[in-house]
Amino acid sequence: MPPWTSCRPSPGADAVSRPAAPSWAHTFPTLRHPARDAARRRAHETGAALAGARRGGTREDVSLERAPGRVAAADVRAAVPVPHYASSAMDGYAVSGRGPWTIVSSSAGSGHTGPGTAPSRTAGPGPAHEPAGATPPPVLPSAASAIVLAPGTAVPVVTGGVIPGGATTVVREEFALRRGDRLDLDPAAPRTELAGRHIRPAGTECAAHELLFRAGSVLSPADAAFAAVAGLDVLPVRAVPRVALLLTGSEVITSGLPAPGFVRDAFSMSLPAMLAAYGARVDGVQRVPDEPGALAAAFEAACADHDLVVTTGGTSRSRADLVRPLVERECHLLVEQLDLQPGHPTLLGAAPHAAVLALPGNPLGAVVGLLLLGGALLAGFSGRAPVPFEPVTSGAAVAGGRAERLVPARRRDGTWVPCRSVGSNMLRGLAAADAVLAVPRGGLEPGDPTVVLPLPW
Repeated sequence: MPPWTSCRPSPGADAVSRPAAPSWAHTFPTLRHPARDAARRRAHETGAALAGARRGGTREDVSLERAPGRVAAADVRAAVPVPHYASSAMDGYAVSGRGPWTIVSSSAGSGHTGPGTAPSRTAGPGPAHEPAGATPPPVLPSAASAIVLAPGTAVPVVTGGVIPGGATTVVREEFALRRGDRLDLDPAAPRTELAGRHIRPAGTECAAHELLFRAGSVLSPADAAFAAVAGLDVLPVRAVPRVALLLTGSEVITSGLPAPGFVRDAFSMSLPAMLAAYGARVDGVQRVPDEPGALAAAFEAACADHDLVVTTGGTSRSRADLVRPLVERECHLLVEQLDLQPGHPTLLGAAPHAAVLALPGNPLGAVVGLLLLGGALLAGFSGRAPVPFEPVTSGAAVAGGRAERLVPARRRDGTWVPCRSVGSNMLRGLAAADAVLAVPRGGLEPGDPTVVLPLPW
């Protein structure tokens, strides 16, 4: 039996037999008390392995309006050139040759030559062929799509309108002198007016089948818009990981003022939003009493229907902690606690079809565990790199501890300083923070280099 399939029992309890690692996690031995970087790597590779074994696969096709914020599951290529036809950059006339020109009708395919149908600037008094006071019908962008211009002819066009075959340039409306069916170029026009610069060739932005987005890209609203003009109706995206959140603690109340011995819920409004920010879908938040049978039933049901099960509380080694022995009994442990404060009692396990992230009950410790492991796991599931720690400079002296600390911190004058109230059971510092600051065992002095992990809000 490999050494990682069993570990020491909880104090005062009988040794338990570890379940065999599920096939999707069989290559991952248990990491005991890993430092933050090793723990994050394990969480990221766990997410990727879980996605690869996901029942139903990890790809789905979604409509363009549902694509922003999702991760591309495959390379995406244009169905048509963009633009897909040569178009006019100006309102005016598409002309063939150097002029003067005879204006022909833009009636699709009629071949009729006669007065144009766009508003015109006439040279001198006197009407063309339109009755006095008549308003010409508008020129449609597709109006010239069936016309081929012979040398010496012209047709009205609008911005974005089709450039007909045979056209050599577009004369802007302000430089067009029109008398009836005759069109001349205003002598004041710049020399470049006949140089073809107002024609946008097909494929200026991209060619047909050109790569638009690579697999793993997070799609933006602009990406969805570009996909639309490139002729696409749906985009392949990574499936959104389904998450169940089990909140334990019979002493937790959800509203009102808690009596001594009771506390207010700090997780149902914070953890789902964090999970959503990392690209997950929280299917539900279930509050579970501190009763072994109820906890085991809720845990089993959540693992059967979700990709990730997140629990809070009960991860230490006291007799009152029920989550740890349940996870040890039902899961192959991937990370057994962290060499880190707060969040030290965090566990990461592998159930047959789900990952399990067991967070400590202290509010800041739970958030740190989710920041460190949950964010990396969900990034791996979605085919993305985890949010990186960023190099920064400490702006204050910060005491060290028994392990590395991740402390809520803020920017100040180009450096980073800890917030107030940063104990594992405190939330005030986190509410004021821009990131969590890594404080090594030996502490920090002003000017020391360190790193921060940005918060997902």
